[in-house]
Amino acid sequence: MTSVAKSFAECRAALKRGKIPCPDCGEPLRPRGFAGPLKKLRGGPACGDVRPGPRPRGQCGRCGRSHVLQPARVAAHRSDALPVLVRALLAHVLEGLGARRIAALLGRAERTVRGWLAQARAFARAHLQAFTVMLSALGGQDLAPRIGEQDPVTELVRVLRALACAAARRWGDKGLPEWERINLICRGRFLSPSLPESFYHGLAFR
Repeated sequence: MTSVAKSFAECRAALKRGKIPCPDCGEPLRPRGFAGPLKKLRGGPACGDVRPGPRPRGQCGRCGRSHVLQPARVAAHRSDALPVLVRALLAHVLEGLGARRIAALLGRAERTVRGWLAQARAFARAHLQAFTVMLSALGGQDLAPRIGEQDPVTELVRVLRALACAAARRWGDKGLPEWERINLICRGRFLSPSLPESFYHGLAFR
């Protein structure tokens, strides 16, 4: 599974034009039918529910692997849309809220929010260093926070935001909001333990 910009229809059109590279080897994917539709995702108070349609599937002619495509607004294997996860993370990092207050704010179960925060810590431990290296490779040293001075989840937020800015500075933002660009960089697996070590070629921006 990998994440691309825009809607399912636009995903399919880009796939037909050979505009989506394989996240494993970089060769253009070719259409290979559809995967089953996602379940309706719960949105935030301002964005309502997200109803994705059938997900286009692409296959790489070089390595033979197939990949299911989904919009950057969708985080893999989540029942909640990306804006909900981001709101929870920022409430914790920027406002200092704990799981109970975030759960009340978003109308979610407290144990669900505790799980998100635990996954954010695990995600930071697993990938913060790699994201920092990626930021330097994009020439974003001037945007990089000083690692090791704050809580890892706080540092993760700062590095990801800096990385989205550096990537947009090089390739443009494609008209996407900041956190959708960040989800692209995470290959659609924002805060997911299934994010592999190798990241999407070109950060899915070219």
